[in-house]
Amino acid sequence: MSFQSAAEGILETHVTWEEVEKNMQDALNTTAIFGKNKNIVHIGDGNGMLSRIGLITCDWEEAKDDEILPKQFALKMASCLAIKKMTDSNDPDTAQQILHFFELFIKDTHNAEVKAYEFMSKFETVPHCFYTVPFSEDNKLAGSIALEYLDNTKISHIYQTLTVAQVKQVARELGKVQAFSVLHGVENEEWLSKRDVYTTFWKYIYTQEGLTKEFIQLKEKNASLTECVDAIVELIPEYHGTNLPVTIHKQLGVRPVLVNGDLWSANVLVDKDTENIRGLIDWQLVHHGIGVEDLIRIAFSGMTSTDRRAHMDELLNLMYDSMEETLQGAPAPYTREQIFDLYELIVPHAAFFLAPIVIPLFMTTISARDLNDEKKEQRKAVVMDKIRGIFEDIAIFHKKNENNKKKFEWKADVFATTEANN
Repeated sequence: MSFQSAAEGILETHVTWEEVEKNMQDALNTTAIFGKNKNIVHIGDGNGMLSRIGLITCDWEEAKDDEILPKQFALKMASCLAIKKMTDSNDPDTAQQILHFFELFIKDTHNAEVKAYEFMSKFETVPHCFYTVPFSEDNKLAGSIALEYLDNTKISHIYQTLTVAQVKQVARELGKVQAFSVLHGVENEEWLSKRDVYTTFWKYIYTQEGLTKEFIQLKEKNASLTECVDAIVELIPEYHGTNLPVTIHKQLGVRPVLVNGDLWSANVLVDKDTENIRGLIDWQLVHHGIGVEDLIRIAFSGMTSTDRRAHMDELLNLMYDSMEETLQGAPAPYTREQIFDLYELIVPHAAFFLAPIVIPLFMTTISARDLNDEKKEQRKAVVMDKIRGIFEDIAIFHKKNENNKKKFEWKADVFATTEANN
């Protein structure tokens, strides 16, 4: 039994209806049962690599007259079925390497998200968590998280764009999350200080050769990317192994904030009617760091290159304003001037980490068999603009930061030592 094969539980996971019902009964302090008309709909297909997310609708029976029970809730269950499907287009050796890594990594990321929701339980900006089931010696395959369902919401797919107004809302929400994390003593959460998702990623998923191969393939898809791809391939030895975003706060001697670490456009919930932002989700790559990292990720994955470049200063100011307002006079972890300097410093590192993850998603969305040629071209235009923007800005900010490599440690010891020996 493994996470890569379909199981007999809910949505082909190892989670069963019996345990979900028992956990919800305990969380809600009720003896009511889901009822014979309960059902589940898969709502995360095509977005989550390490989970399956279902919308459960309850037909509560045997509830007390005064009980108010949720009619629906979201259930996130650990699974590698999506990543297995995504790697089908890779060569067999690479696919097996990636799957083997995620088979091990999935437990760490799930348990980190469990701890994140426990820590954020008092935050005002996070959906309510009913219960969590971490992995343990006694539970090796059935990790899950039950969350409040925010109805009438949607996500923004990678082939779509968020408006400037929507990303401004995300910036304000990020400022609040950062402030709440400071107010609740995030720097004292030792488990967060030990998480280095960057080094784990570089060590187990992508070699320099693997990155080169993936990036060069883009030239075959779109010859107009040749110049920017070639420029980035030259920088791979410098940035492969970078973990600066998770260590920069220590190197500068500033307090860390809570960083989502995976805040791309599909992890932002948007109201279907008002188009307002309703929630930030998926905290599997959570870590200590500087809040600008999340803003970089959502801007690169969700905005057009033109909008992002035109409005980034405004977004940084909005995020900082929101953090200051939420802190209500409590000391900020860093200054406004520092956040602008940190943006320029971290961009190429965060973008290099983002690129090999989202590029396969980009390619998958524009090659879907059920699309007509017009739809494919529309998606391709959006996707290629984002890829070009990521690569161009890596090169631009690398140039700006040439002198900073002497000031900061860019890589974990395992990569810095290897680089020195070479």
